[in-house]
Amino acid sequence: MATADDSHKNTSAIAQRRSGPPTKFKADSHVRSKVEVSSGYAGVRQGGGNFWRCIIAQRVATPSLPHPSNVQALTHPSSCWLTSRDSSAGQRACKMPHSVRRAALDRLAKLSNAADIGRLCQAGPTPAFASDGVASTGLTPGRVPMSCRELEILLALCQTAHRVSDATTARTLLKQLSPYLVESCYQAFKPSPFLQHITPSPWQVMTASLADALLVLGTHHPSVRHDVSDALSAYVAYCSKLAVGLPKTTDAQADKDLHAPGYEFQAITTLVTSLLGFLETASLHVHFWQTSARLELIDSFQSVLQDKFLIATEAAVSAIRSSRHPHPTARAWKYYLRQYASQGSPLSAMSLRAAFMKLVESCAVLLVKPYPDRKDQDILHFLTSAEALVAPRDVSLVEKIAVVTTQELSGLDEGSDYVQIGSAWQQRLANSVKASCFTSYLCCSMATENVADPEALLASLEACLTDPSQIGDVELACVALKCQSALARHSTTIASALSRTIPRFLTTRAMPALVAKAAAESLLSVLRRLPQDTAITTLYGLGNSLSVDRGAEPPSGWMTFGDGRPSRSDASNLNSQAESNVSSSDQLPSSITDTVVTAIVVVARGLNDEKIVALALSMLVQKVGKVSTPVDLKVISETAFLAEDGSVADFKSLLRLYDRITREGVASGNLAVLSAVEQARLYLSRTLKGSDPLYTVYLQHLLESIISKGESRPKQSPDAMELELAAREMATLLRPLATLVASNVATPGIEEVESFPILQRDAWYNIIVHGFGRGSPIATRHFNELKMLARYTHSLIDEERAETIESDIELNIVLRRGKSSQNESDRKKRLLQVLPDFESDLRSLDYAELVFLEAMHLIETLRAESGDITQVGYYFVDPFLEDKGLPIGKGHALGRCMEGVALATMDAFLSKTLEGTQQEFSTPYLSEQLSSILAMCCHPIKRVQSVAYRCASRIIGTVPSVLCQRSSLFALLDLLTLMWSSCLEADTNEYDWRDSITVNTGVTSVHLSDDYDARNATLTRLYNNARTWIATAVETAPLDVKGLLQTYLSEYSDDEGFGHLSMGRSMALELGSLIPQADQRLQAVATQPNLNTNSASDFLAQYTTRQEYRFTDPVRYDEDASSRSMTNGEVTSPHASTKSKLASITARLQFIESCFTRHEAVPLSELREALRKAASLLCRSRDDQSAIIRLFVGLPFYNFTKHTIKLALSMWMGVIKENPRMESRILVEILENWISTVHRKLGLFSDKVVHVDPFYQKEEFAPSDLEGIAKQQQRSHDLIAPHYRILQFLSSHYNAARLGSQLVERAYLRLLVTTLEGLRYTAGHPLAREIHFHIILLAQRVLDTSTVLEESAKWRLKDALLAAGLAWFRHPPRWSFGGNKLQVKAETKVMTDVANAIEASPIGVGQAVAAWKHLQAKQRLLLALIENECFRLSVWLSPIEHSNILQKLGALQRAKDHPESMMANMVSVAWQENPAIAIHLASRFKLGQVSGEVRSLLLNHPEQALDEPDAVGIMLGSSLPKDVASQLKYLLYWAPVNPVTAVTLFLPAYGFHPSIIQYAVRALESHSVDITFFYVPQIVQSLRYDELGYVERYIVETGKLSQLFAHQIIWNMKANAYKDEEATNPDPVKPTLDKVMDRLISSFSGEDKDFYEREFAFFDQVTGISGTLKPFIKKSKPEKKQKIEEELRKIDVDVGVYLPSNPDGVVIGIDRKSGKPLQSHAKAPYMATFRIRRDYVDDEEDSTDQNGALDTSNIEQAKTYEVWQSAIFKVGDDCRQDVLALQMIAAFRGIFHSVGLPVYVFPYRVTATAPGCGVIDVLPNSVSRDMLGREAVNGLKEWFESRFGNRDAPAFQKARANFVKSLAAYSIISYLLQFKDRHNGNIMFDDQGHILHIDFGFCFDIVPGGVRFERAPFKLTKEMVAVMGGTDTQSFRWFEELCVKAFLVSRQHMEALAHIVVCMLDSGLPCFKPETMDHFRSRFVQHKTDREAAQYVRKMVSDSFANVSTWVYDEFQLKTNGIPF
Repeated sequence: MATADDSHKNTSAIAQRRSGPPTKFKADSHVRSKVEVSSGYAGVRQGGGNFWRCIIAQRVATPSLPHPSNVQALTHPSSCWLTSRDSSAGQRACKMPHSVRRAALDRLAKLSNAADIGRLCQAGPTPAFASDGVASTGLTPGRVPMSCRELEILLALCQTAHRVSDATTARTLLKQLSPYLVESCYQAFKPSPFLQHITPSPWQVMTASLADALLVLGTHHPSVRHDVSDALSAYVAYCSKLAVGLPKTTDAQADKDLHAPGYEFQAITTLVTSLLGFLETASLHVHFWQTSARLELIDSFQSVLQDKFLIATEAAVSAIRSSRHPHPTARAWKYYLRQYASQGSPLSAMSLRAAFMKLVESCAVLLVKPYPDRKDQDILHFLTSAEALVAPRDVSLVEKIAVVTTQELSGLDEGSDYVQIGSAWQQRLANSVKASCFTSYLCCSMATENVADPEALLASLEACLTDPSQIGDVELACVALKCQSALARHSTTIASALSRTIPRFLTTRAMPALVAKAAAESLLSVLRRLPQDTAITTLYGLGNSLSVDRGAEPPSGWMTFGDGRPSRSDASNLNSQAESNVSSSDQLPSSITDTVVTAIVVVARGLNDEKIVALALSMLVQKVGKVSTPVDLKVISETAFLAEDGSVADFKSLLRLYDRITREGVASGNLAVLSAVEQARLYLSRTLKGSDPLYTVYLQHLLESIISKGESRPKQSPDAMELELAAREMATLLRPLATLVASNVATPGIEEVESFPILQRDAWYNIIVHGFGRGSPIATRHFNELKMLARYTHSLIDEERAETIESDIELNIVLRRGKSSQNESDRKKRLLQVLPDFESDLRSLDYAELVFLEAMHLIETLRAESGDITQVGYYFVDPFLEDKGLPIGKGHALGRCMEGVALATMDAFLSKTLEGTQQEFSTPYLSEQLSSILAMCCHPIKRVQSVAYRCASRIIGTVPSVLCQRSSLFALLDLLTLMWSSCLEADTNEYDWRDSITVNTGVTSVHLSDDYDARNATLTRLYNNARTWIATAVETAPLDVKGLLQTYLSEYSDDEGFGHLSMGRSMALELGSLIPQADQRLQAVATQPNLNTNSASDFLAQYTTRQEYRFTDPVRYDEDASSRSMTNGEVTSPHASTKSKLASITARLQFIESCFTRHEAVPLSELREALRKAASLLCRSRDDQSAIIRLFVGLPFYNFTKHTIKLALSMWMGVIKENPRMESRILVEILENWISTVHRKLGLFSDKVVHVDPFYQKEEFAPSDLEGIAKQQQRSHDLIAPHYRILQFLSSHYNAARLGSQLVERAYLRLLVTTLEGLRYTAGHPLAREIHFHIILLAQRVLDTSTVLEESAKWRLKDALLAAGLAWFRHPPRWSFGGNKLQVKAETKVMTDVANAIEASPIGVGQAVAAWKHLQAKQRLLLALIENECFRLSVWLSPIEHSNILQKLGALQRAKDHPESMMANMVSVAWQENPAIAIHLASRFKLGQVSGEVRSLLLNHPEQALDEPDAVGIMLGSSLPKDVASQLKYLLYWAPVNPVTAVTLFLPAYGFHPSIIQYAVRALESHSVDITFFYVPQIVQSLRYDELGYVERYIVETGKLSQLFAHQIIWNMKANAYKDEEATNPDPVKPTLDKVMDRLISSFSGEDKDFYEREFAFFDQVTGISGTLKPFIKKSKPEKKQKIEEELRKIDVDVGVYLPSNPDGVVIGIDRKSGKPLQSHAKAPYMATFRIRRDYVDDEEDSTDQNGALDTSNIEQAKTYEVWQSAIFKVGDDCRQDVLALQMIAAFRGIFHSVGLPVYVFPYRVTATAPGCGVIDVLPNSVSRDMLGREAVNGLKEWFESRFGNRDAPAFQKARANFVKSLAAYSIISYLLQFKDRHNGNIMFDDQGHILHIDFGFCFDIVPGGVRFERAPFKLTKEMVAVMGGTDTQSFRWFEELCVKAFLVSRQHMEALAHIVVCMLDSGLPCFKPETMDHFRSRFVQHKTDREAAQYVRKMVSDSFANVSTWVYDEFQLKTNGIPF
């Protein structure tokens, strides 16, 4: 062995041979003085060579460690050594208990609380120490052996420190843990094989855990901080004592100690491992110590880590490794050393130095970065990015760290030669120490430059980066580069220098890839501090360096093994396999060119500038093919990273480059280039997401690239090679495309790419064209890519294809590529192999169909193999399968072949299911697939249904157990229910059909057709198949299927069905009762003749049992009194428990009651749970629970809704049947609460259940609100439904219980008396008709069956019954509301039952008493009215055909007409009962004698009819009669008539009688301005007759209340001031109008005046544009448009201004470029568009319940919305006639709304503002039929198909329904108002299919040119009927029915409509003639009955259809005006 001096000399010689002297850090004088004083490190610095020499000498002499794989064969001290044969079993035996216990303790620690910590402390190690710290055995705590279990508990206790929240627990835990920390460095352990699992050694883990726990406690709990500090200091002091006191140990002495029983070297290794654990933890929690304490801590560890201790450590470790001693302790320590080696950090003195420098580094970090930010980011990254740093308060710690760092670096430099010849791990640890030194010194430099010189650090960093051996260490090199970046961040000078040195470094040295990346990032950080020009210059420099290949080989300093891994020249010194395996793929040296390319990409991306990215891309792309292949490969891969940050144009250019390279690579066979391109594309596929704009570009490019590959040619063609090359090119795109689609399958927005489905489809077609058919070699090679693509590919025939009229198969050109006879023959052969049964069909297919079929087969079979068979049905939506007129099953070859492919797909999937080897093809997954296929069985297209049924049958037939799964069986039953509900819509909501319907669970949904016949056929087919399928499943697994059926019944909600009917529920019950064939015994019973035997009883018994245990029974009250229960060790009586639970339930119910009384909302679920518990109690209680019953019954009446009453009824009935003792009590409570609803006016008796005459409501110029009608209907139904449900219960229960007790009958009688009285005051809503007469029917039954009533009581009840029945008829005749036919049928049925019951009743028959005769008269009246009502409803129910419902009327089966004399006699009876009944008799019975009798009674007793406004019209008529002089005084008290009727009372016909005029004014004033606003034209006309000034006063006073009303009055008066359009002929009323206008304007003051001036100034500017256009009338349209836009730009939009035609909106902007001149010869009308803001209130739900309980969740505030509204401004055209026509249309709209009739009109706004001037709103989103004709549309049907899809498309069907609804409404209105000039220019169509009429210049009694061309009642052309599908279709039937209903409902309001017109007769409008009103009234055919009127309408439809006069007029318009038709 060489001496120390020789070694020193050798060291000096080696140092001199180095390239230069080691870099020295500069330090100030005070720092140098501290260096001299630091004796601990002085020796290291001065004798560093001795230290390293000793270390290396030890390492060179040490044998290599075993391979890590052999380490696990070793065990712990004193454990038995396992042979290699038994090692695995031994490990399993030892590891299992330890793993379970350790995991359990860890879990307990994570969930621990104070009690758990206490238990852990008790279970942990607790040696009995004396006061001096010595145990009773005489040993210190560390010498007392600790078991493995105790150690694990101790470690678990350490983990609990993180969860301690209180100081007391923290102190307890500290007291338990601190003794073990102090002496953990020499803790003894009991022998255990489980200690080996505590890695790397128990001492390090124990010390680290204890230190961590104490530091956490001290940090989080200041009260124990001092004690923690003392414990930590004690540990450090003790370690220092041990280190100083260690004897000098030589190798020989250590080897000798190995043979001694208690050898000394283990004390050294134990101390070293403990120190490692402490230093590791202290580095993480260094923030615990204050600055001074950190300084002391560093000093303390300096004293420990002296040369003596470090050399002793090396000697001990070396001795252990070389020892062959068999002692267990020696073998154990060898095991631990191997554990450290296997972790890449062998135990050594260098590992201690590295750990110490990590502590120093952590202290340095806190100098510049606050602790809370420690974990946010890496410190070097922080220093690189931070603008401002924390300034240290005390520089002493900075100085200390600088000194320590300087000394350590100096020592490393002096011993660098020895490090280089050391082992790999030694080199790595030394480099790690240096990296920590760099980081620490950098922090000191950043903290204060006065202590640490940045320039010295920079020089050292440069020296490091120039050393090839140090560059090879990734960690050190990266730290050095990052330190440079940090220095550049805070110094521009350094940054400028580094911008030159780093590129030089990159271009002159080879380095590992991670180092290259770090260098590039460092350069990026530097360039960010410099101008952009510098960055560009740098990039150019780096790019120029690529001009010559700098070599792909590593530099001379590197050596590679055969596998390419790098190695040092001293690799022979590696001691073990674990030590040699220090290199990874990221550490391999890259070529300089790779480094340069990486740097360019990193810099370009990091600068975040598209221009620089484009520059970098351009530079790199230019190098492709010009340098070398490795450079090309690197550029290809790196440019993919750049593409993410570039522009779309650059991205597309790069993709084209990839295409070119691929094309060249395929041609040349360059696999390396192809692989590089593929990897680049794959990177893009994985990183680009659907939200990225580049995603769409990339996806489209890949698909287009596949599609663009060349046409296929025959194999014998000379260009067959081109086909092969194209296929190979295509193959390179498959994997990137599949990855891209698969990575973004869940990204929203993919489907929004419009071209995606088309490109995807064409790509698949081209794939097939180029030979990728199933089974082909190329398809086999790319099977996985094709499979992935198929999985995420939609059907080749998109589902929306059903909406088109053209087939993709016929039009797609890709399908025709490569067409040749040879290719066609080959494809037929391939298809014949997979479809052998379709040979004849395949022969008839053309080439395109063959390609399509092969593509379908490939995609669907691949999709099936990926686990999806749900898409095959969508192929059959293509219209191509129907266009040829050969539907599937009748000869269509392609359809049959496609069906064969679908079944083959099913078979492929099922074969894998039957194999049972793959989970994704198991029965549960198959069940999910079947659910989707079953939904297709309900598809509106029949051919899709047919395929779906065949597929479903194939699946169920092959795997019947698939219906033993919940998903498929429930889906099938849900589908039955859904289809049943859809068919039921024909009766519940016929005209407003739904195109889709979803079950409440949201799992199952179906699309629907509007054809109810088709729906019924679908339901029938589904029902028959479902029954067969489920029966098959029952035979397979009867118990399982029946169990699922019971589950379905349990989870079903009645809300899903109609009432209590559900098809799915019924089938579940039916099939659950089947007796399976496998049950031989039951089958034998079932064969009994004439018996229908089933297992329903057993099925229901099981269902009942399941229901019992589904809900927990809270209380049992039938327990034996002797039973006892044990609670907490005490014996208690069950009655005590019962009382407590009873009190709990009562308290809960009372709480809910208090919430209701405070008007607080209570969730239905909470109420349900409370009622359920109460019901459970009452079912078993033997006591009189009166308090519970009161709340149990009363609470649902507080929240009086249909849901709560439905819930309550089921529970009430359950309690009554389970515990009959509660019946009477519950019934009485129900009846009492019903009575309370009458008094409180809830439900049926609510004031909200109103039906207001449309002329008493606000009329609107807006499109029909069909959605609002539905909401109104639902609100009314919801109010009435609770009473109806209870009434059903009461009716049923009366029949069951009336003979059980007289108390029941008396209770019912009391109920009926109150209810019948309440019915006399209900509002008579049409939806209440059924329940109204249902109550009458119940009363009649009670009366007929009563056993307690006396004759007088019967008389009173009978009278009340009849009075309540007659009360319904005190309202005007009312049709049923909405389109619910079932409602009408039920109403007719119940009224028929009432009539039959009354006539059959013996009460009063044969009685001679006058009172009974009076009842008989009332009875006859009621029967006559019921009969009349039934006949009217029968017409409404069947408007176009006679209904057979009257054949079921029983006693009413007689002539519907009563003799006129009989009805006249009934008038007096009606008057006596209620004058309102008599008044409305005249409208019910069209008999003159009846009307006369009513008027006579009215004149004789006017005071009795003051509440009936309709009586005024009967009394006064159309002119003032002479016999009403004495009755007019009562007008002062009469109820007000509607506004328009009131205005007619100002007419001269009423003689200007003061009483009548005063009544008219009072009537007008009684209505709100919103209502009277609609009648402004009529009010202005009434000024003609205002001799007394009442109208003038009303206008002025109302104008003060509403400025909008005043403005409209002013504009209307201006428009009526002259008779002509030029304002030259004043109207006689002009003076009056001027006077009123002046008075009205003068009444404005303040804000009103300002508002008036702003509004009229704004409108004058808008209309003034027409005047400026007059000089341009003869000029071109562009010139006029330019002038309009010029004038529009001059208009300023003031605050609050509006258009006269839009008083409900405010103009907030003008589209200045929207000006458009309109066609006119002598006038200048134009159109412009304005931005309008409107307010609206969303009244979707009422915010309060019937009790006023506020539900704040439903309160809606007034909201605003903005729209663009175009308007036409006319000058020189009289718009007043259009105003009147549209006002009438708006009135019709209100009439239709009043009965819920689903017809559509759009009365747009027109306002006349001056003579010949007006504003007309433009219908939005609409086009005239004239324009459609000019667009070369052949017919209206063709336009509908091109706009909305073919007839199977839901959009087309919805548009057709809209067309029918609007056509019916406009047809009836056109007839009644006699709209003429209905050419195609005046008929519009909107974007929803509605037909709209405009331009009403010819109406009433004028026609164009005075010639009556148009003689048809209305326009109904052949093309309109063609849209409806013909005259024998459902749509045409709907049209006829809606026409009839619209006419019938309009007839009721004829007088009000006539009043609107009659007020305008003197206005001078040209449409009026003397006979106008007679003609108008005659068109309502009031003399006809309702049935006759319906027949009259049908005749009008027939006369209008294809009327020759209509055709003649259209032809005339074509010839004269060029309007096509």
